[in-house]
Amino acid sequence: MKLNCNQFWLCSLEHPAGAALNRHQTGGYNHGYNKPSGLPHGGKRQQEENVGTPEVISSGLALGAEVRGVALGSGVDAATIGFIKDALHQHSVLVLRNQRLTPPQQIDFCRRFGKLEAHSHPRYLVKGHPELLCISNIIGDDGEPLGLADAGTVWHTDGHFDDTPNLYSMLYALEIPHDAHGQALGDTLFASTAAGWDRLPETLQNKLLPLKAENSLAAINRELHRRNPALQRPPLSAAWANKVVVHPAVRTHPVTGRKAIYVASAASARLLGLPEQESRALIEQLQTLCTEPDQIYRHRWQVGDLLMWDNCTCLHRLSNDFALPQRRLLHRTTLDFAVPF
Repeated sequence: MKLNCNQFWLCSLEHPAGAALNRHQTGGYNHGYNKPSGLPHGGKRQQEENVGTPEVISSGLALGAEVRGVALGSGVDAATIGFIKDALHQHSVLVLRNQRLTPPQQIDFCRRFGKLEAHSHPRYLVKGHPELLCISNIIGDDGEPLGLADAGTVWHTDGHFDDTPNLYSMLYALEIPHDAHGQALGDTLFASTAAGWDRLPETLQNKLLPLKAENSLAAINRELHRRNPALQRPPLSAAWANKVVVHPAVRTHPVTGRKAIYVASAASARLLGLPEQESRALIEQLQTLCTEPDQIYRHRWQVGDLLMWDNCTCLHRLSNDFALPQRRLLHRTTLDFAVPF
């Protein structure tokens, strides 16, 4: 029987192997968090413990926080959505642990934050749920990848290559790889481009403010293939292969008004108006500044995590430290759109 991504979602919740994965989850936060206690993910007691007065536990870094006291599968009222949005705009990255969501429940929650995107990789959509992109290294019975296996292995912000980039992204964990000691692999790293902007000297801020950058999905693909020549990815459509968009090098958040650096080494081919060598050097300098090790929030995944981030104010990338038979399966949504200014 050929399994699709939707059927793998059912297997991850029902198959005994899924329960074994849940028992191996380890403490998830590197910066002072404590692992929530309770039964394996999806257990009745843990779901009950999720319900209460919402609270935010900050990572203590420039970005990253946990929201507790919310069970998304039970439905979320408008006041709680507002609370989560405010926390997201303040912390840029949020995690809600111990969730148990069907694809329709995940979609319904995400829609509360804006219009969902039609993804640029239709081959990897969850069957029956085109709003969900399957992120996975699992190989199906037909010998083809179940999902997009190499998503996010370079520093990037979602939708950077589109005319109206995504404001938010959300990723729900169904299977997480582990090493022989039960340690979770495949962490996602985040770096604050808003904090990076704040750390720039005023002279460099003034230089950047009027600049614009060319960005493209083709540039990201070239960088991925440069790093891994054996990479097998579906070819881009002609429209995406030739599409180049111009965005400000400094973005203003449409809700908070906060400024953030809006270039990335892989997506941003050049800064217009500067000589090529100076342009490339400045792009690399800005990314290095934003991604200094002491500025990074590292998310260690647990099954049942719903992770969400604000693309206006951060970069992210996958820690690609796992391979089959270590399996990874997540469902992603990207949503809401705004022309950068």
